[in-house]
Amino acid sequence: MTFRTRIFAGFLTLSTIGAALPAMAQEQAYDRAGRWTISVVYDGNRFGYCAADIDNGKVQFRIGTDGKSWQIGVPYYGNVSGPMDVYYGFGGAAEMGTFHAEGDGWASMMINGDQVNAFRTLPEFSVNLDRGEQTFKLAGAAQALDKAMECARNRGQKASPPPAPQQNATNGKNCPPFGTIRSQNSNAPVKVMFVNESNIPLNIMWIDFNGEWKKYHTLMPHSNVVQPTYGTHPWIAVDSRGACHGGVMYGNPASRTEGDNMFQIWD
Repeated sequence: MTFRTRIFAGFLTLSTIGAALPAMAQEQAYDRAGRWTISVVYDGNRFGYCAADIDNGKVQFRIGTDGKSWQIGVPYYGNVSGPMDVYYGFGGAAEMGTFHAEGDGWASMMINGDQVNAFRTLPEFSVNLDRGEQTFKLAGAAQALDKAMECARNRGQKASPPPAPQQNATNGKNCPPFGTIRSQNSNAPVKVMFVNESNIPLNIMWIDFNGEWKKYHTLMPHSNVVQPTYGTHPWIAVDSRGACHGGVMYGNPASRTEGDNMFQIWD
């Protein structure tokens, strides 16, 4: 996803960057740690910060650092601009914190060293904003934060590119190239129906925020399934040989026409 760096204005002013980065900032992949994606953000030719990203299937969550301080960010679609009192916590513990909404679809909060350590050691983190309580599993966070700090120390430079994920080794027939299509954050839910009209089983897969395929259903021939999703979340149907059927499918939350969100997969 394209991450709007304005939400990190608070800690960027503590670094040598100065004011918040403009929308032209560029984000590049740096590394991976389990389900976490490590990225580096540049402002033109200047280093901005590094971040560790994960999602819970609905919402992206980011922990960013410039090498000196840390901040967390989550999507925000509410009407409040500026500081907000927000409940957040680890596991069953909850407390109030001040998040800042910058009007760009994100809300962010500075975190201290104890909180960074909590992200490293505790199993899950929750935050309650306009989309209700969202919980993120923190497995692998310690390694991801180490890599984010390494990235910041190196100003985003890496000696050699990370190895490609195994699924990127080949690209199945009629499938979109790996990594070219990704989910984007959305506050527009929709229910879609996938109908397998072919004569072979098909795996119904969501393409996540990092461009990876995640299996949700195995749909037998001449059967169907209803799947809650969002308007900017792509889906594909893949057979046992890795070939795709029916193209890339998106639900349309604005449609009121019967059948518009029913995907019949014939080939």
